[in-house]
Amino acid sequence: MIEASESNSVLLGYDKFGHPLYKVIATPKDKEQWAKLYKLPDRVIPVVFLPGVMGSNLMSPDGKSIWKVDGTWSMKSWLVRGAEERKKLLDPTKTVVDPSGKIETESPEERLLFKSRRERGWGEVGAMSYGTFLPWLQEALNDNQAMLKNKTSSNGSLTLRERLLDKALGAEIGESNLTSEEVALSYQYLFPVHAVGYNWLQSNVDSAKMLAKRIEKIIGDYKASGRKCEKVILVTHSMGGLVARYYSELLEGDYGQKNILGIVHGVMPDRGAPMAYKRMKAGEAGTVGLVIGSSGGEMTPVLAQSPGPLQLLPGKAYGMGWFHIEGLKQPLPKTDPYTEIYTQRSTWWGLCEERFINPDNKNMDKRQLDKDWLSFKNILFTDVQMFVEDLNGHYHEHTYAFFGNDGKKYPSYAELHWKDISGIHTPEAYRSQVSEQGEIFYPADKFNQTVRYATLETPDQGYVTRKYELSPPAEDGDGTVPVRAAVITSPKLKAQLGVGVDHEGAYKSDNTMDARWFTLRSIIKIAQQVKNTGLAYHE
Repeated sequence: MIEASESNSVLLGYDKFGHPLYKVIATPKDKEQWAKLYKLPDRVIPVVFLPGVMGSNLMSPDGKSIWKVDGTWSMKSWLVRGAEERKKLLDPTKTVVDPSGKIETESPEERLLFKSRRERGWGEVGAMSYGTFLPWLQEALNDNQAMLKNKTSSNGSLTLRERLLDKALGAEIGESNLTSEEVALSYQYLFPVHAVGYNWLQSNVDSAKMLAKRIEKIIGDYKASGRKCEKVILVTHSMGGLVARYYSELLEGDYGQKNILGIVHGVMPDRGAPMAYKRMKAGEAGTVGLVIGSSGGEMTPVLAQSPGPLQLLPGKAYGMGWFHIEGLKQPLPKTDPYTEIYTQRSTWWGLCEERFINPDNKNMDKRQLDKDWLSFKNILFTDVQMFVEDLNGHYHEHTYAFFGNDGKKYPSYAELHWKDISGIHTPEAYRSQVSEQGEIFYPADKFNQTVRYATLETPDQGYVTRKYELSPPAEDGDGTVPVRAAVITSPKLKAQLGVGVDHEGAYKSDNTMDARWFTLRSIIKIAQQVKNTGLAYHE
């Protein structure tokens, strides 16, 4: 009898339905041989990626592209768009997800196994941020053929999963290399990577409801193809983590238990981030600001009507006293950021300046101002406060997370400081009153970025005006989310890694591969929970 060897070990191909084909070459009857068949797994654990705010492509209901994050060139039209056009285009009630984004084409084998990447939603998310990560993850989680080739040829090569057997990442919580048993179990399943874009302008509650339908369809489609599939693993970026947590823990339907094995969060603003205030008040700096809005005048018209981005504001769990105004005796908030900061209408340091909400109201009509302010206030209390406070402390029972912690390269706002930079000739009288009660004064500071003038009418000195500037960020983080907002403290957290990444590029390999390695390792760790499902193999 001739034993099975590399020459007669049977590797597989696929038919047009993605089912495995085993090709065996017959031999004369007097030559009995063993053929080693490597069976392709028929049990599927989809990995579903959720992007961050601004990371999903958007279009109008009739199909006209509005926000497509294929690359810097695809965003160039925003360089010349003013506040009025931004408000009209980026309207949560007049935008839907655009699935036509740039995609790195899949191989014929991948398409046969899992359908096309476009059918799996990859075109819904920004290629500029995720265009290299998704193919990397797809390959790392579905390299069964490479693993078989390495084993049958004894070439000594290792797959990405196998390289994690002796690769320490230095996680602050739950640091643990993969074991050979964990890796072996993962190769008994298929992990097709899906992406689910969402309208990041609308409330994350609405996005969570949409996610529920998409995951049901993903699971249902694999079952319909004749494969076993029960639960998914979620991988999230930034605000996508809030959508995932709401879907998992708060949406009616017990989806966390029913449909999710675990969640990997990347740079999630767990308790909100002061950067959300800074962006609305002063815009974004640099080339990014030229696209998303470089001033309060450009950002406020969009954000005042968009619950999603406002749900990134710090909630009560972020803590008190992170908002400082020079001249004010005590930092804010004292007890409630929603009433003390976010809905302060007349004070110069309030989050939302009513003069910016509606660019069409050029004459500052009082009735229109009142109507617009009421609309913003309703969003703040109904959509934002309820979402943020309800979500606080809720996590899936198998949660893994990484966050940015490089304060030197990516300084972040853990606290906000408005500094009094008034000239030496400015009267000192009423200084504290101007800081606390002053209203916006409109001199030549037309850009409305990090400088504000405040004025107060006094009984003996007329109008007293002072000048304030928002100090630059100085704390550890990823440039957007400070460590203070990102670190999760929960018994449901299984592992957590601090790593030097910037917020938008958290899943890129530009700075480090550790975020990707951690994500891959976490997925394999989560996959071990499959032993408690109907997809378990029984001896």
